[in-house]
Order: sequence, then structure tokens, then C-alpha cells
Amino acid sequence: MKRDARLRRLSSEHHHALVLARELSRHGASIAADAPVVLDLRGRFDRELEPHFRVEETILLPALRALGDHALAARIEADHSALRAHLAAAERGDAGHLGLFAERLVEHVRFEERELFPRCEAVLPGAVLDAVDGACAPRAVLAGIFVGGASTRFGGRPKGLLGAPAGGTILDGLRGHLESLSIPWVLVGRRAEYAGVAAETLDDSPAGIGPLGGLLPLLRRAGDGHALAIACDMPFVSRELIARLAGAVTEAPAIAPRRNGRWEPMFARYDARRALPLAEGRAGSGRRSVQGLLDELGASELNLSTDEQRMLDDWDTPEDMERR
Repeated sequence: MKRDARLRRLSSEHHHALVLARELSRHGASIAADAPVVLDLRGRFDRELEPHFRVEETILLPALRALGDHALAARIEADHSALRAHLAAAERGDAGHLGLFAERLVEHVRFEERELFPRCEAVLPGAVLDAVDGACAPRAVLAGIFVGGASTRFGGRPKGLLGAPAGGTILDGLRGHLESLSIPWVLVGRRAEYAGVAAETLDDSPAGIGPLGGLLPLLRRAGDGHALAIACDMPFVSRELIARLAGAVTEAPAIAPRRNGRWEPMFARYDARRALPLAEGRAGSGRRSVQGLLDELGASELNLSTDEQRMLDDWDTPEDMERR
């Protein structure tokens, strides 16, 4: 079936959904209680399915309702709600919901291809289809690994070059995760110890104002894309958690986890174009807190499981290195 070019991106995402459903079905009940499988599903859901759902819920379904197609819109929303509920139940340890998730996902894809998309092509104005195509266009992501801290509690030793529990250095682990996700990265902050690392390095600008001075050049370098800010002293961060952050769906100009009531600004994603003016304004007025920047941006919270929160434990002192 030939699709309108403006729906092809959205339609092509169904292939990834069917692959996911097939993998879950093939493993069956034997993996139902396997925490890594559920964690991987959450990452793929946030990265692949939730953005797809958001485009439909914010563009396609309101346009269909405006034309009187209430039942069709309600069916799609019911599928989305059911899939979110099955995933949440699996995260709570309910063994049967991975299979139910896979079954509902296949039914949902087939319904969209056979019913939803043909209807959209037949009745929706071109401006709506143009909006869908624009919303599905990929946004570039650039990661900045912040290495410029003084590391005074480590006697000046660069924390990114400390040996990580999984082998290699903390920097090796982070860059490996990013490269496996095809996310380009740069170093933020200049220290002589990193001179041998083959990577673009952004100098703090302005210097001497803490993390905000590193975030500003990263936002400028990211242009119209997203900037991931990642501290170099977190040895437990996983590839899946970075993928969740990079792919999380939000309309806010920033998203970050919170722990103990405070943002994690050095494990956060910023919409560079929207965040840069506020960041520059705060720097110019002497308001250097990146916590305050996230508050002012109206950042969304990236909700983490207990295990994911532990992944953000950093090595701030030599004693922290005992947490392996």
C-alpha cells in the first residue's frame, strides 16, 4: 500500500514496533519476570513508541475529532492507554503483561495501517499532514561530557579517567554508550589530562562560573537540536538510561531526573534553541545555578526506578569509589 509521503515516517515506525512485539512473543513467559528485559522495554517504549503516540495524540486525533471521527480517535487513544498500562504492570512484576503488551501492539499497528492512516489520507487537510511530517523529522542530539571540574577531593585527579567498575575509564564507558546509540559527543571543559582523547573540546564560556559556563557553549554547539549534559564522574550510568533520556517525550525545553527534591542538571537534556536565551540571561545577571535554570525553564521530570536512580551515583570523593 502506497502511503502519502507525509505519513511515511510515521508508518515506517510500525516496523520497529512489530520487531519489538515479535521479540517479546518469541521469549514468552520465560522472561516475564526478568527485570533487564522490562527495563529494556521501558527504554524502547520511551524512545520509539511514546514519540509516535505523542504525534498522533497532539496532531492527528484532534484533527479527526474536528471532522467528527470521534470513534476512530477514541480507539487509538484506548490502544495507547492499554499499552502504557501493560508496561506499567510489567514494571510492577505482573508476569502476564509482557505477552499482553505484544498482542495489543500487533493489533494496534494493523489497525493503524488498515484504518487510521487511510482515513487520514482521505479526509485530513494538507496542513495537518505537513505538521505530522515535520513532527516526525529527527532532531539532532549532541552529548557533552563535562570534564572540566577541579576534582579537589581527588587531589586534582581527573575523575573521567578513573577506572570504572566495568573496566576502562568512566569516560570510556560513557563514550562507548553514546557511540553505540549513534549520538555524537564532545568534551566540555579543558584539562591537559584529556589532551590525548580524540574528541572536540568546548571551553567554558564564560569561564569561572561553574557548570553553567560549560552548558552555554554546549547549547550553542547543539544549534537547533538537543543537548545532553552528562557528568564525567558517574560510573554506573547505563546505555539504556542514556537512551531513555535522549528519547524521552516532553514539550518542555528541558528534561532531567530529580533525586531528593533536586534536579540532576548534569544528566539532563536541553532543547538548545529554547534553553540558550534563558541560560545566557542567567549568566549575564550572575544567576549561575543550573538548578535555577531548570526551574525557570519549567523542566519535565524524567521518572526513574530505584535501580536507575542508583545509576546516577557519582564519585565525588575517594571513599565513593568503594561503591562498586
